[in-house]
Amino acid sequence: MTLPHSRLLTIVAALALTAPAHAFLSDTQAREDIAALQTQVKQQQDKLTQLEAASRRIVDLTNQIESLKQEIANLRGQIEVLQYNAQATEKRQKDLYVDLDNRVRAIEEAKVQQAQAQAQAQQAAAGQSLDTAIALSRNGKHKEAVPALKRFLAENPGNDKAPEAMYWLGTSQTALKDYKGAAASYSEVVNAAPNDPVAPDALFGLAVVSNAKGDKKGARSYLLQLIEKYPNSDKAEAAKKALIAVD
Repeated sequence: MTLPHSRLLTIVAALALTAPAHAFLSDTQAREDIAALQTQVKQQQDKLTQLEAASRRIVDLTNQIESLKQEIANLRGQIEVLQYNAQATEKRQKDLYVDLDNRVRAIEEAKVQQAQAQAQAQQAAAGQSLDTAIALSRNGKHKEAVPALKRFLAENPGNDKAPEAMYWLGTSQTALKDYKGAAASYSEVVNAAPNDPVAPDALFGLAVVSNAKGDKKGARSYLLQLIEKYPNSDKAEAAKKALIAVD
């Protein structure tokens, strides 16, 4: 169907009038779309910038972590070295202490042995000098025996042979008629060493000294003490026989 020419012109004029308005609306929409896209692009750029910054921080943190790990590893190595050195030092100190202790102990043992040897030597020498002095007394050499026995007692104070030396000193003093000295020597034995084997002999010696001085009562008293204190001694029998002579 063919439109009339006038009708066709009317339609074309209407389209011509409407075309600019349609074109204007499309351009505004495009501008808005572009602005929206630009906003999105900016937002994405901002996010990208933030991500890049975060990424740099992560890288920095990672580097710091790695650096810390390396420092920790170094510190652990140093600690292990220090521990090894400390253990080595402790072992050396223990070894030195043990060695020093052994040396000190060896020195102390040597000193003890030396002291014991010296004591034994002195004891042997003292015993020899005492034997010599007693031999003088036994053989009647009382003038020589007295200084020898006194010298032994002076050089060996506290010697366990002192009572025996004192008894023989009293014996020689009695023989030399030094009754005062003899009584002092015998009394020293009786009072200081009542359990010594020579104590009964010393009591008998006191009885002899008392009798020699004419003190028969004193002599009898000493003999009775001897029999009472040392009934099983050899001198007890001699004391019983002496009592008869004293009476």
